[in-house]
Amino acid sequence: MALPLIKMLRREWPRAKITWIISDTYLPAVAFLEKEGVEFVAIKKPRGIHDYLALRRWLAGRQFDVLLCAQANWRANLIYPCIHARRKIGYGRDRAKDMHGLFVRETLTIAPPHIVDGLLQFGEKLGGTRSKSDVEGSWGLEITPEALSWAGHILPKTAWLAVAPCSSKVERDWSPESWAKVIAHAWDAHRMPAVLLSGASERDRNISGAILQTVPASIPVLDLTGKTDIARLIAAIGHCAVLLAADTGAVHIARALARPVVGLYAVAPASRTGPYRQIEYCVDKYDEALQLIVGKNRTEVPWDQRVHDTRAMQLIKYDEVCGQLDRAIKYADTR
Repeated sequence: MALPLIKMLRREWPRAKITWIISDTYLPAVAFLEKEGVEFVAIKKPRGIHDYLALRRWLAGRQFDVLLCAQANWRANLIYPCIHARRKIGYGRDRAKDMHGLFVRETLTIAPPHIVDGLLQFGEKLGGTRSKSDVEGSWGLEITPEALSWAGHILPKTAWLAVAPCSSKVERDWSPESWAKVIAHAWDAHRMPAVLLSGASERDRNISGAILQTVPASIPVLDLTGKTDIARLIAAIGHCAVLLAADTGAVHIARALARPVVGLYAVAPASRTGPYRQIEYCVDKYDEALQLIVGKNRTEVPWDQRVHDTRAMQLIKYDEVCGQLDRAIKYADTR
């Protein structure tokens, strides 16, 4: 989701030197930007004071004109004092967390609807103007040659349905039985085989296993659970026609590759955390969940209100998802 901001910065200030401090886990997703002049400082997720001191030593003697403090939590907030910058721009009270305001000198205006819009505000704060080219179509995400070759071998040429059922939190999970029904529908109605894309955690494996046990044996499903790193995940999604997913990072990879996404949302609204400006194929039960479980409507809660209850995702019915999937596949077929 930061790619549109990087595109904006490079377009507005082509001579500017950009340094991106990033987790080493996620660097492979955007490392292609190195050949376009973006410098990366890859770090492991800080776990103690020694990690912050190491970063401070690494950047010692470097002075930046501006630091964009694009995360607001303790782990990120403690990075900002390690960086010497004339301007430090962060979030206002509506988005600041964990005493974020103590670590920045300038703040952005009130949060816009989507996270990507919030990131683009940093460029606007510097005096830039967003362009349609920053956010429309593909975001310039590249697939490494090795990962591209792997995907071509593991996913024989056909129209595949990518399925990413696992989110970072249990409250965002949909039932394995429902995932299985939609996978079966994709095959029965469109002869579209599915590929499961999940992580290597025990929870991910359990969910994928439950889906595979429920899908009829006659339905072709390729299980890549725990078999993809970041580069291969991007390649696999890029090799598929449509993504069916929970509220998880795979959604934003698909969006960056301009693939249609059938996303399932109830804990948070698709308009905030869904595929940017492409939520027409999503199923969004956030307002219904908010009213049923919290007893309020959207105008009565903070902008970042979540419905922290497993009942929220139960409001999503598989026939609605099948209908949206039909629309997304029809769109993919016309591209």
